[in-house]
Amino acid sequence: MRREKKILIVDDEPSIRLVLSKVVERKGYVARTVSSVGEAEAVFSKEEPFFAAFLDIRLPDGSGLELLGRIRHNRHQCPCVVMTADATMDNAVKAVKKGAFEYLVKPLDMDEVEQILERIEHRHALAKTAHEDVSAFAESGDFEIIGRSPFMQKLFKKIGRAAASNFTALVTGESGSGKELVARNLHEFSDRAGKPFVTINCSAIPKDLMESELFGHVKGAFTGADRDRTGILEEADGGTLFMDEIGEISPKTQVKLLRLLEEGKITPVGGRKSVPIDIRFVTATNRNLEEMVKQGLFREDLFHRLNVIPIHVPPLKSRSGDISLLAAYFVKRHGGGRRISHAALEELEKRGWPGNVRQLQNAVKRALVMTSDETLLPEHFSKGAEETPEEMEEWIARMMENERENIHGLVMARVEKELLRLALEKCGGNKIRAAKLLGINRNTLTKKARDFSL
Repeated sequence: MRREKKILIVDDEPSIRLVLSKVVERKGYVARTVSSVGEAEAVFSKEEPFFAAFLDIRLPDGSGLELLGRIRHNRHQCPCVVMTADATMDNAVKAVKKGAFEYLVKPLDMDEVEQILERIEHRHALAKTAHEDVSAFAESGDFEIIGRSPFMQKLFKKIGRAAASNFTALVTGESGSGKELVARNLHEFSDRAGKPFVTINCSAIPKDLMESELFGHVKGAFTGADRDRTGILEEADGGTLFMDEIGEISPKTQVKLLRLLEEGKITPVGGRKSVPIDIRFVTATNRNLEEMVKQGLFREDLFHRLNVIPIHVPPLKSRSGDISLLAAYFVKRHGGGRRISHAALEELEKRGWPGNVRQLQNAVKRALVMTSDETLLPEHFSKGAEETPEEMEEWIARMMENERENIHGLVMARVEKELLRLALEKCGGNKIRAAKLLGINRNTLTKKARDFSL
């Protein structure tokens, strides 16, 4: 027997309940209407799962937004559409942050209601294939490396063997492939676990300051050195030092680092007394150090000192099957119980991912932010979505986190218009593709583009 698809309508206005009920029933659903938060919570606790819910914000006994939050918190698999007569950015932002499927402003456009119902139907159909099996990896925290591919199985074995020694390791691989994770695991599985794990990005520090950063300095060593300063090397004493982008250090620093590796002692800049130090060195680069040696840009003796245990991290594009596994893991880790469909995983497996694991993780995070759907679908990963400038993504995340600091006007003025502009630009003006990229209805995009004169 076919189960009825019930849609809950929560509104204290009888006329809204009546009109919505007619639209819902005309589309083949069963309408269930209530007029308060209390009634809504009662039916959610007693009746079978609802196919969808339409929630008014202002209700006699509370807020529809608070009701929405409780529905999402209790993991009811029910897309919720928020309705309000107060078309404020405050309500819109709060509704989206609490997980609303869509946001409608009264008076309601019934054509838009029908389109939303079609979208909800589409989501439910695809959600049946949701990928839920992410048991292939343990919940081991921030330092876990995920992968089933032969390349990764070899890498795991190499990490296990290398962690048991104190020899220097040189980790190579493309940007975003996970070189720092390899270094962290070398530390966490070694006898030095629990001791300091210190990282330094050699490309982020001016070359004329690198020596002082590493070795520290004494008071008066140079202009501005008004006190003694401990260097990064001393901070890492007893533990592991991870030097990323090692190919960027100057010839002078290369000489001092080589001497340290040979003697096990450091001398602060401007100092005379050497201090013994015990550090396991792990370095990384996405450059070809052997080629740099041939060109005279990197010392050959230092290269051999650092390359005692070479470890190469494969690019994501060569890790067949790992893309979907990683995507499911990131959704599990960042999605608060949300899921990703098989169709979306298959789509992600087809991508080249030149930015490797970092790019994939950013794409998943973006999809989770840009939609409130319970299940991520292929359209949430539209081609080009992962190419959104990182600074824009970071700005949006920062703004959303600081919502309480009066950002409502800023969001309307900058984020919404800028996202629409970027989407239309990336899609060559194609509104259907741009709407899919943003995870919104095409008519909604068209209206907003007109409002912003785009």
